[in-house]
Amino acid sequence: MAAWMKFVIFLFMPAALADSQALNSTPTLTRWSSVDTARTCPGNRCTVPKGETWILDASMDVETLTVQGTLEWDTQKDGLQIRTCYLLVEPGGKLQVGTALAPMDLQALIYIKKSHIEHPAMGTRFVGSMGNSQFVIHGRPLNRTWTLLASTASQGSSQLALKHDAELMGWRAGDRIGLATTTRRDSTVHRIKKVDGNVIDLETPTLHDHWGGFRQIKGRDFELAAEVVNLERSVVITGDHDDFEATRQGLHTKKNGRGGAMDIRYARVEFCGQRDKIGRYCMHFHQAGSCPECVFQGNAVVESQQVGITIHGTHGAKVDSNVLWDTRAAGIYTEDGNEMNNTISSNVVICSKWQKCKVEWQNKREQYAGIYLVGMTNDLVGNRVAGWYHGFWTPGAKYPRGQGFAYGKVCPQHSPFGLLRRNVVHDCERFGFYLDNQYPRNIKRDADGYVTDMSSCNEFTADGKDNGLVPANLVEDQLDWHNVFVGHYSLGDVSFVRYTSVNNQHAMYWKEGKTFADPEAHHVRDSVIANDPSDRVLGLLNFLGPAGPFTFRMTNVTFLGGGVAPGCGMICAGQACGLNAGGGPCTAQYLLENVDFSQVDLANGRKIKIGVNCADEGFVLPVFLAKDGSLGGFRSLVSRHLDGFAKVSGCTKLGEEWDGAYGCSSPVRRLNIWSADVGDIWITGPGYEAQPTRRRPVHRMNAGRMPFEHMHKGYGTPILLGREYTVTTNNLRRSKAVFELSDPLLAEYFGTAEVATLKVDGESCGLNSSDSRAYVGAKGVESAAVRGCHAWGARPSLPEAPSSTTPPFVQPEDPTTSSPSSSSASCAAHERCRALAGNCCPTASGMFLGCCDRRLHAFLGR
Repeated sequence: MAAWMKFVIFLFMPAALADSQALNSTPTLTRWSSVDTARTCPGNRCTVPKGETWILDASMDVETLTVQGTLEWDTQKDGLQIRTCYLLVEPGGKLQVGTALAPMDLQALIYIKKSHIEHPAMGTRFVGSMGNSQFVIHGRPLNRTWTLLASTASQGSSQLALKHDAELMGWRAGDRIGLATTTRRDSTVHRIKKVDGNVIDLETPTLHDHWGGFRQIKGRDFELAAEVVNLERSVVITGDHDDFEATRQGLHTKKNGRGGAMDIRYARVEFCGQRDKIGRYCMHFHQAGSCPECVFQGNAVVESQQVGITIHGTHGAKVDSNVLWDTRAAGIYTEDGNEMNNTISSNVVICSKWQKCKVEWQNKREQYAGIYLVGMTNDLVGNRVAGWYHGFWTPGAKYPRGQGFAYGKVCPQHSPFGLLRRNVVHDCERFGFYLDNQYPRNIKRDADGYVTDMSSCNEFTADGKDNGLVPANLVEDQLDWHNVFVGHYSLGDVSFVRYTSVNNQHAMYWKEGKTFADPEAHHVRDSVIANDPSDRVLGLLNFLGPAGPFTFRMTNVTFLGGGVAPGCGMICAGQACGLNAGGGPCTAQYLLENVDFSQVDLANGRKIKIGVNCADEGFVLPVFLAKDGSLGGFRSLVSRHLDGFAKVSGCTKLGEEWDGAYGCSSPVRRLNIWSADVGDIWITGPGYEAQPTRRRPVHRMNAGRMPFEHMHKGYGTPILLGREYTVTTNNLRRSKAVFELSDPLLAEYFGTAEVATLKVDGESCGLNSSDSRAYVGAKGVESAAVRGCHAWGARPSLPEAPSSTTPPFVQPEDPTTSSPSSSSASCAAHERCRALAGNCCPTASGMFLGCCDRRLHAFLGR
């Protein structure tokens, strides 16, 4: 086309299109080697001016570097460096070190010098960006940043067999690697001498044994293998560190504020973090709001004085496949409590020795973990932590109102979780996986994670219903091994699904819980608890379960191996009951279904234990329930100390493998009376016809004494369903108390109504597990709870007649229970019971079925 024709076309081009072409035209490029430093770097403080693009084609050594335009790294030159006291990309600016399609495969160094030069928003010694800017680093990508040992490397080994091909992963001779502990000893750093497929040779031999591949317990394979992490990257952000240990001050990187993005991939950040300075972390998304283009991927964060990677006031970011080595205080941290919808996946966090990472920081004492979450609504998938004090910790009770910018605007203790799936924690000094004081609820939040209605954080809804999350949050496919503890002090509405514990000293450590708001949820389901007594790292088969007035469900759980904890058992009920941080009253109901103890070398150990690390009531009041063979064919197990149950038909004294409990064919359930302290209450009826035992831990509870539980303000004891009991006290007034029988889920599970008759103040009333639970929870009751014990027929919720396919529950005859004449008790004598055969009102056991409600007063002498 002739030049004049092009000119004519341009003249008649629409203005908008002409502007667009002008904006997309290639800007003039300036090479750093030819920059007029007198103009752009006065006093050696350099600025890339707005509208200009500089190409870094030679190394730079300046006092400060500010990017208002664009600074691009020449990816064809090896060994280029920027040496500066800080590097800042301002709003509208861009730093580009490689791209996804053309990464920086050669060596590149950003070196932050010691200095007291301080930026008002960013502090000292930083690499960062502010507002609507672009900060992009793409180093040489690795197909995998970490792998596992395929076979065990014994002490003194100079060769490692890896699960994945080292060459295909992108690993090279000369790379530094970290090798995680599997024996609760040190994790160590080595250099690769040679790469040959799945085998690498080391320049220095291993100092300890490191497990690899699979280990077998009772015919089942478990992959208990050391992580091997690659610590080498082509792009390195480092700095002066001669006094790093003494001053505890290193460099920090930070994306500050909303707009734009920070995308750092396959870089190494080292000698970083500034102890006790808020917001000064190795890698940090700070108050970025919704930022799906914010990415930290494939990086190696090595030697931090304060945290490895922090997500703060940021949502939708990606933190993936990073390896973090000796990042003191915390490896990965969600800071304020409002962080949401971030993906934290496939990261490996290792401390070479737990003492090194166990530091006080920002006035936080005893708060350090490989993964430390205050913001809960984030996906954590496939992460691994090894060698820390705590592995994975959510300190729910520490910051119930959040921190920093979110303080008073959030309730992280009650925030729903994102995905928690396939995470692994091992060889930690104290807790491995540690969800502490988390009760996810149906909270109402805005797009920034701030609560819009603080009442939505409450235990109950406005009409008194349980505000627990439905469906319940899940912890899926969690693997913990070689830790001292796994678990939490207090947890509710969270279900462990396919949990695996191997050789932990406490397979589960749980003090307080609740019945799920979600009727389909189970506390632990489809899980394996294993222990190999030959393991040099001492583990035990012991699941320390929680206390409190609720039903704890364990379904499809298998115990394997040996080494049952002495003084405890495989399942120890009612931990910490009546003590600080424990539940109460101590009337927990443990519902077991398909719980298999058969693959354990029991020796002198127990399958279950009633009471552990608790007040005396915890050894007396919890019960175990089942409808299959999980309890040896019995439907209920009650404490060995309740010897009055020996007189109950269908109850049998069992041996030590069942903790000397009484196994009963009849259903035993918890009775709780929520009241002010009126002194001891006494209950008489089946199971309590015994000579009082005064010694510890019984204190006459076997004869019906019900002591007051001061922390949660109530009384409790187990009773038989369908029977009549009398409560005696000088001070209790039934109009002032809340009466609670069992839990509604058990009536559904066992397929029969759950009722009992209680005489209080000389008058009889009916209790039903389906009675209103409004404002009644495992931690007590609120003032709006329905009070009083009401006569049968006067109560709004009475048991329905069993369906034709479900026969009414038949209790063995109790000679102490009187009954009306057989004609009036006959089912045929009552309109709603005529479809049933035999006696209904009451049954032979003294139980009044729901169809009797119209005539119950006559049988109760009213």
